[in-house]
Amino acid sequence: MAIIFGTNSPHPQAADRQLAVLINRGNEVQQKAQVGSWQMGAAQTTGDRRQATGSGLAEMDGVLLVVAGAPLTETLQSLSPRELLVGFLREGIAFTENLHGSFVLAIVSEQRLYLVRDASGLRTIYYALQNGVFSFAVETKGICAVPGFRPELNPAGVFQYLTYSFVPLAGTMLRDVHELPAGHQLLFEPATGQMSPHNYFPLAAIPKHPDTSEAYWTGRLRQEIDEDIAQKIAGHEEVGVFLSGGLDSSIIAARVAQLHHRPIHTFSINFGTKYPHENAFAQLVAQRYRTIHHEVTVNPRDFNRRLPEIIRALDEPSGDPITAPNFELARFARGKVSCIFNGEGGDPCFGGPKNMSMLLSEWYGLEQPTGYREKAYLATYRRGYQHLDRLLAPELLQQLDEGAHLESLLTPFFAAPDRSFLDKLMAINIKLKGAHLILPKVERMLGAQDFVPYAPLFSRKIITSSMAMPTTLKLHQGVEKYILKRAYACDVPEPIIQRPKSGMRVPVRYWFQGELRRTAKRVLQPKNVAAAGLFQPATIKELLRYDKDVGLDRHGLLLWMILTLELWRRDFLE
Repeated sequence: MAIIFGTNSPHPQAADRQLAVLINRGNEVQQKAQVGSWQMGAAQTTGDRRQATGSGLAEMDGVLLVVAGAPLTETLQSLSPRELLVGFLREGIAFTENLHGSFVLAIVSEQRLYLVRDASGLRTIYYALQNGVFSFAVETKGICAVPGFRPELNPAGVFQYLTYSFVPLAGTMLRDVHELPAGHQLLFEPATGQMSPHNYFPLAAIPKHPDTSEAYWTGRLRQEIDEDIAQKIAGHEEVGVFLSGGLDSSIIAARVAQLHHRPIHTFSINFGTKYPHENAFAQLVAQRYRTIHHEVTVNPRDFNRRLPEIIRALDEPSGDPITAPNFELARFARGKVSCIFNGEGGDPCFGGPKNMSMLLSEWYGLEQPTGYREKAYLATYRRGYQHLDRLLAPELLQQLDEGAHLESLLTPFFAAPDRSFLDKLMAINIKLKGAHLILPKVERMLGAQDFVPYAPLFSRKIITSSMAMPTTLKLHQGVEKYILKRAYACDVPEPIIQRPKSGMRVPVRYWFQGELRRTAKRVLQPKNVAAAGLFQPATIKELLRYDKDVGLDRHGLLLWMILTLELWRRDFLE
């Protein structure tokens, strides 16, 4: 993995301190430089050819650039740090608006700092301004390492995390620390302290394509996905795919297997014989394409002792319990393959089934007051939104106000003009859930094992195609992801095409009644909960008892969110 970091701190070892805490993400090739008051650096492992080519540092004419990832041209040609810097000197920051691939970069020119995050949000970058010192890094811990920075809990981040299961857009769990949203640039002016973000990839601005035919779109999608896969597998011998048995990962496994010159590895998860899984469907794909198939059994007894390591690798708490299985799967795959593909992006970009309750409400519901869509979305999302008054400690609950923006974060998406309601929901899923939960979760869990995850269904070209195609090709007569099913009907076994989506069912509910019960009770014992001041000890105790009379649903998911938040808090703030 590749990293970048930097600061204008006057402390002479500030960048060294940043590198020291980020070293797990890039420890083989290290570069640092200073321009004026700015100390900046880049580091990387050398396992991935594209990361090694695209990441690093370049300096020319007093302008300094650092980049992590694999920036590409529109034709998917790799760009070196020097080529990026030449482009900036020729065209200014607008040059970065047409880049593809997965990357984050920083440029210092005339003491002004620019940050850029790729259009999809495949890589992440954080920044902070505290006491006149501006710092940035690919993880929040790289900012906390700057001498003089004081990490403090951001109450709004807690509210948003319990509502969404992640902190969306520019927010984080730390006061003064911000995440640059996907498809954004940031300009920081040290002279004034002004920070100016710019959305260079607004989904609502993508025009609808004049060709609405099924034939055109099946051909276009197949070409874009194949080109993305071919670009990424070049130079790799042992290639892997995380194969759940669902439609999206089956498509990717099928095409990677057909495009690679040797048998690929496929990896599937199960949680033991007593829990449901999709391995029979994964086997259909593995058998058709004669992959080297691995089934990995994930048991909390195995990863329980690694929970602190998992939380630290996440950098911010994640409310999705699939994080631990992803970590375990990557551990298993290490040494067997040099790159791993996944099927992330199919649901956000092509209208997965989780949109249906909102669509039915929109189509058949009664006329509602302003803001009802936002509230309905959060209610159907089924996290902690409706239970904040029961979960949060009274002192913290008093700080829940308009500043938390629980509903208003969604308003610009629902207010987008000239867009179908499904496109609006998909924009939320791409820009919020995709860029701040799905992609960072996978990137950090695989990055902890020195993998760069590849998500061909979440590329900039696929997102653009998703927004440009007719809505009826995504949801057609009640069939979700219709265009994907039509495009890959000959590649994916028919039972996978025909069956309804079930998703990765992590049995977290049963874990907290069994293997994780002791850990949860130890970490969340009443005196610890009271001392932390975030939650009501009595409510947490009721959750741990799985008391169905307390009026809280999804006990297992809530407990996972609360446990990971508490483990993160102890690691970062104590």
